[in-house]
Amino acid sequence: MRHFPLRTLILCVLLPPFVYVFSIQLLEKTIQARYDETLAAVYTGDTRLLFDGSVRIQDAVRENVNAFIASLKLPAWGVRVNVTVKTKNGIYLYPDTYDEPRSALSELDSITVARENFRILNDGLIKTVEVEIEHNTLISNLILVSWVIAALLVLFLFYRRGIKKVNEEESVRQEIIDGLANERQKSQSQLERLESQRILLSEKIDMMKGELEHERQKASSTEDEMMDELLELEKKISENIVQQDQQSLEINNLKEKIKQYEKENEAKNRQLLKGVDAVRKRFNALYKNISVHDKAIEGLLDLTEEMKIKAEEVVHQLNEDPNSVQIKRKVFGKKNRETVFEVIFAYKSRLYFRKVSGNRVEVLVIGTKLTQNKDLAFLDKL
Repeated sequence: MRHFPLRTLILCVLLPPFVYVFSIQLLEKTIQARYDETLAAVYTGDTRLLFDGSVRIQDAVRENVNAFIASLKLPAWGVRVNVTVKTKNGIYLYPDTYDEPRSALSELDSITVARENFRILNDGLIKTVEVEIEHNTLISNLILVSWVIAALLVLFLFYRRGIKKVNEEESVRQEIIDGLANERQKSQSQLERLESQRILLSEKIDMMKGELEHERQKASSTEDEMMDELLELEKKISENIVQQDQQSLEINNLKEKIKQYEKENEAKNRQLLKGVDAVRKRFNALYKNISVHDKAIEGLLDLTEEMKIKAEEVVHQLNEDPNSVQIKRKVFGKKNRETVFEVIFAYKSRLYFRKVSGNRVEVLVIGTKLTQNKDLAFLDKL
């Protein structure tokens, strides 16, 4: 079958024997480990009897091992168990090579047996448990049958899956056939409708040919009017192009003026920066007890020469003795801010400063009546 994998069939045929052998070996090791652990706890029996000389260790080992083997249930299922117990010197205690008759032990013999038992136990015993599962037994056949059933189950599952795929493909194939039949019927119906439409279209074409001929005759009579309209339209387009050229020229002129203004503004800013730097250097050199804010220097440069002299006169007084300067009012700042003092010079000009520490002050703003609102807003932000 097309959907049945050949490799799965081969594996299901070949794997059960190998898995069977591996399972037998694994089960032998498991049973051997379990029996070895169980035998280690019982094969010497009660050591008190051995140490008082009541029983020889050979007899105790034989009796306990025989009882252990007799209690096993798996040998009836085909598990063969071989147990050997020997001393360090290689003397086998189980299985015993011969069974000599025992007589009643005297007190001297009991001491001798106890010493011998103690010596053997002190030297240590070597215990060996060998487990072998024979073939063609109940347990081995059960294992083999289990793996064969598992392989058959796998084959059955693959067979079911293959049958399911075949049925699905058959259903799909049948659906395709039914769909094609429906499409054929729809195409036949559509072909009939198209034939009817073709006849109608043929009639419409004949009608449109008559109308076209009529429109062609009508268009020839209006061709002159269309040419006049076309010439008029071309004239308007030319006028529009001329207007666009004029507007482009005006835009270019405005761009040149903007560039010129930007250059002049940049030069003015550079000159202002140079003036601010020069004034700052001069103030730092002449007035050691004051510091001047950049806002104050910019305001000073905007004044006339006469006002500049008056303003520097106030700065000189602040440098020498701030208390000698006549203060018009105090400008209180926001919470946790220092008080700023206002000084009037040259009638309408104003200077604002604050005390920093001791007699040292900081000149914050120099301006006029016209710039007072901006100056106060600047002070409020400090």
